Amino acid sequence: MMMALNHGRLRGGEEGFTLIELMISMAMGLVIIAGLASVFITNSKVTSSVSSRTERMGDLYLASQLMQSGLRESLNVPSATNPILTDLASRGVTPPTGYPASNATFTSLPYWDATSKTLTYQNMEGHVGIFQYQRPSTNCPANGAGCIFWLRPLAAADSGSATFQEMMRDLSTTNGLIVSASATAGVSVTLQASYMNEQHQSSVLSLGFKIWPRN
Repeated sequence: MMMALNHGRLRGGEEGFTLIELMISMAMGLVIIAGLASVFITNSKVTSSVSSRTERMGDLYLASQLMQSGLRESLNVPSATNPILTDLASRGVTPPTGYPASNATFTSLPYWDATSKTLTYQNMEGHVGIFQYQRPSTNCPANGAGCIFWLRPLAAADSGSATFQEMMRDLSTTNGLIVSASATAGVSVTLQASYMNEQHQSSVLSLGFKIWPRN
């Protein structure tokens, strides 16, 4: 009978120890799950950040390619037979607010005007193209503050020849387009936009290029 009693106590001890093991295992499992959740959240943030950065860089690259393609066509000086303002008037284009009012202002091309935030160029046919930053628009966020619009150098008979069309949005509203242009140093352009990093903070992406007109 004593042996049976001792055996019963031993079994009771085994059952208690097993319960402790179970509790420890559960605690360890919760720690592991918490760790995995943290890794998952971190990876999700990284993936989201990479996606945001890649998308924004793609936009900047496309905009830069369009601008370079147009600017490389530009004459070095305005056409003597079809000056800048003459071409715009023949196409029914209303110049942007603050745009130069005299053809004499355009001594060389491409020409950057800081007042109207326009970069003007002219192709071999004498048709004017204009890239404008911060052009007021109800269709673009912040009334166009972070947008670039493009007036393509089309002949008067071509559709859209008098229309500024949105080329890119979501640029920096203050330094989205930075331009330096001169007859001797060519044209330097920097585009800036923001993306959300892993800490959900706004970070800046920049893409720059420098070109010389071919003509």
